Amino acid sequence: MGLDYVDIFYSHRPDPETPMEETMGALDYAVRSGKALYAGISSYTPEQTLEAARILKDLGTPLLIHQPSYSMLNRWTEDGSPNLYEVLDQVGAGSIAFSPLAQGMLTDRYLHGIPEDSRAAKARFLSEDSITEEKLDRVRGLRKIAEDRGQSLAQMAVAWILRDQPKGSPVTSALVGASSVRQLEDTLSAISNLSFSDEELTAIDEFAVESDINLWKQNA
Repeated sequence: MGLDYVDIFYSHRPDPETPMEETMGALDYAVRSGKALYAGISSYTPEQTLEAARILKDLGTPLLIHQPSYSMLNRWTEDGSPNLYEVLDQVGAGSIAFSPLAQGMLTDRYLHGIPEDSRAAKARFLSEDSITEEKLDRVRGLRKIAEDRGQSLAQMAVAWILRDQPKGSPVTSALVGASSVRQLEDTLSAISNLSFSDEELTAIDEFAVESDINLWKQNA
């Protein structure tokens, strides 16, 4: 990469064939050797996150952040007791959500067919068969909510991730990708409206949760 160090060095997913102590030891070494400023993990379950944080704490390198997949259509981080966000609060780590647009499903990209250069066309994390008319109808419902808010669907999806909550958002930041500066600027404008009414949140849940539209798991 041509860098002296990186800000965060992640273990992007747990390896069942490698002891957790060895993986966390590698993160600790990266920090202690000056190759990274902080240690992070991604796609770890709540239980694995607790273990990783404990090991890193014993080594003297705190866990800074967890990078889980999270979107209106993928809420595995909210499941279980304690759930991932409760665990992160317990260990004092932040959370940066990846795939907040659900691989493009939370945009207008697939509402008028499948573009040749899309992830679905190339079967990258998303297949054409998984994009059913029933799911597209639900995406259209979400887009209508976004339009009523004065946002695009993509903007609302990011705003929902970062939304204002009484106890504060469990998400520290959102990881977004863009193919152009214009697309990036359009997505970033989501932060201009992070407030949702109870009615809006209920309507979003009716389209996004109460269906089989959930396409992504934590290890997607």
